[in-house]
Amino acid sequence: MAIGERISAIIPSLREGRRLLESIRAARSALGSCEVIVVAFGESANIRDAARLEGVLWVESTKANRGHQLQLGAQHATGDLFIFVHADSRLPVAAAQLVRSAMSVSGVAGGAFRLQFDLGHPVLSMLSWLSRLRITASFLGDQCLFCSRRAYLDAGGFHPEPLFEDVGFARRLSGVGALVRLAASVTTSARRFRSHGHVRQLVWNALLFAAFHLGASPRRLHELYEPRRRSGTHSRVQHRRGAGRRVDRRVDRRVVRVGSRRGALQ
Repeated sequence: MAIGERISAIIPSLREGRRLLESIRAARSALGSCEVIVVAFGESANIRDAARLEGVLWVESTKANRGHQLQLGAQHATGDLFIFVHADSRLPVAAAQLVRSAMSVSGVAGGAFRLQFDLGHPVLSMLSWLSRLRITASFLGDQCLFCSRRAYLDAGGFHPEPLFEDVGFARRLSGVGALVRLAASVTTSARRFRSHGHVRQLVWNALLFAAFHLGASPRRLHELYEPRRRSGTHSRVQHRRGAGRRVDRRVDRRVVRVGSRRGALQ
């Protein structure tokens, strides 16, 4: 039934600059004549104009909140199938055919691709291997989640959360129908691992993930996550390594306390 159905690719963007244009072109190459919707926050007028020349529907977001941006993009989408593409992730060749084929199976609500990184490292190889799993908690946004329009609506769509919006959506989507794991891989940026150190970023992500599953508020966790995200974006912050390590240790202890008090930050 999904064969030939129109695909809408929804790309949230937060000050990505020219990386966003690369993402748009990669989506076009992998998906063919699909609808591409960019929901942007903090992008320059030059990037906006260049994106429009690529034929995208450009939507300005009033919030730097990926859950809100994905929700807004889905509201503007006209396709029968949705693919949610992070601006630093690249879909594999023939992604459209793979998604349509998967969605043609009765009872399937959605799914995701496997994951690989644009950098070789044992930590990243381990994360790539984990993306082969089919348990609901392993379906994450950087793997380019996809679903039918009907399943998206039945699952209640994305919630306007600034962090772990993908985890919550995948959980609700799994209640609508089966989630499938495609054998092909998307390629995503390892920039945060490069900036903060591979093992440190892995531990930090695991702490946040555990705290979320123990009941911590995504908004509160985002307040802890965002300073590290910005430090990975601006190289001048990275030179202050001594101060950065002290801040990281204090914040890591706060995250551990979050996990020990289930629901305390709700």
